[in-house]
Amino acid sequence: MPYQRLSAQDTVFLRIEDAHQPQHVGSLSLYEGGSWRDEAGRLRIEDLRAHVAGRIHRVPRLRQRLMFVPFGQGRPVWVDDDRFDLDYHVRLTALPRPGDEAQLLELMGRVQSLPLDRARPLWELWFVDGIEGDRVGLIIKTHHALGDGIANVDLGMALVDLTPEVVDEPDPAPWRPEPAPSPVGLWRDSVTEQLTRPFALVGGVLRAVRDPGPAVAAVASVAQTLWTFAAQPAPAPWNTPVTQHRRWSPARVSMDEARAIKAQAGCSLNDVVVAACTLALRRFLTEHGDGVEGRTLKAMVPVSTRRQDEHGTTLGNRVSMFVVDLPVDESDPVRVLEKVHLQTAVLKGSTIVDGAESVIQLADGITPLAAPLTRFVSRHIPMNLVITNVPGPPVPLYLRGARLLEVFPYVEVVDNEGLTMAVLSYAGQLEFGVTSDRDVIPDLGRLTEQVEKAFGELRDAVGGAVEGRREDAGNGPDRSQ
Repeated sequence: MPYQRLSAQDTVFLRIEDAHQPQHVGSLSLYEGGSWRDEAGRLRIEDLRAHVAGRIHRVPRLRQRLMFVPFGQGRPVWVDDDRFDLDYHVRLTALPRPGDEAQLLELMGRVQSLPLDRARPLWELWFVDGIEGDRVGLIIKTHHALGDGIANVDLGMALVDLTPEVVDEPDPAPWRPEPAPSPVGLWRDSVTEQLTRPFALVGGVLRAVRDPGPAVAAVASVAQTLWTFAAQPAPAPWNTPVTQHRRWSPARVSMDEARAIKAQAGCSLNDVVVAACTLALRRFLTEHGDGVEGRTLKAMVPVSTRRQDEHGTTLGNRVSMFVVDLPVDESDPVRVLEKVHLQTAVLKGSTIVDGAESVIQLADGITPLAAPLTRFVSRHIPMNLVITNVPGPPVPLYLRGARLLEVFPYVEVVDNEGLTMAVLSYAGQLEFGVTSDRDVIPDLGRLTEQVEKAFGELRDAVGGAVEGRREDAGNGPDRSQ
């Protein structure tokens, strides 16, 4: 069979996508650009395209496009694109020299606002010349149907090296696309698959009778998830319909600083990230005159379910989610971190993570209603925003001899959820990419400034609390006698 069907979770991002809320993720990277230039100072884009061409065989999905089943009878499939055009996917643009960060962020927002063409493989690379400091930017766009944040890190790793030496790999074997199935054949296969589902359901019922434990747990997880979905939070200023235009802003935090907070507080790095976002949101809301007293925000926090042996080999989405209450009414950074940690410690072992996946599978099983049910579920997740933390490579990387200086993530927004705070770790840095609708948060840079300040607040407050506990212990009663 010369195709692979998308999973139910991958298909979600196609079903909720439309022109004003494209469902791709991506990043903005900055490289030292000197080694990529010719004697006249021009960027050698053909060399960069040749580099991508020499690595693309590592990720076969990059030369595949979607094929949709006639009459919507089943999930789409991946097929080889027999008209694959690398020049279309690897592009060159430039800022007027010397391009500053404000111009680069403006370009990033505009490029990420444009949906990917579903008739082609669902990715693009935009090299950006003209950036001050002789740097070259690389804007990446990959459809969320291709994979989650970790899958996209794995995809990016196929293009880079651990050393600056440029080694031209042997030419891979010539690529010959497999022929796609006929529309009639694809429709027949999809209908046949649907007809076998009742038999699989009967088998599942028989297994449940013999061993009811897993079935009871699955029902409980779905029930708990739906109960959670029913508790809709009070809207935040960005919980409005979005336009087709995006605004994006970065933030930079030292990994050493974040790890010091983690070690002193005895929590996870993700707890530190979520707490810092909470403090930043509190200040941002207060600046805009939005009351925070007695208020919480709900953040959807994705949870990777990808096994260690799936890294670098398996694209697609291996992610579930849980919802965390952000105590923006709390002014004490230590208390904020404690409240976040108490929640995540419970949620990681809860059934909500598995229940969200079960809800998606249930919606997918009703073919005529799969798309509207998926859209309904996606729009009723009880959240005000998304906070996602993706682990990246801890060591410096190079692309055709040029060092990767920084890399910031991009994650999409959707109607009624117009704010996403994403962070990627790289070479001793935590690098945030915060996305909103262009018209919803005009001063998005103020929020990312508050993110950077929040880590300093946490460091000082947690360090002070630890020192205070030490002094209290030292001043305790003398028990030596």
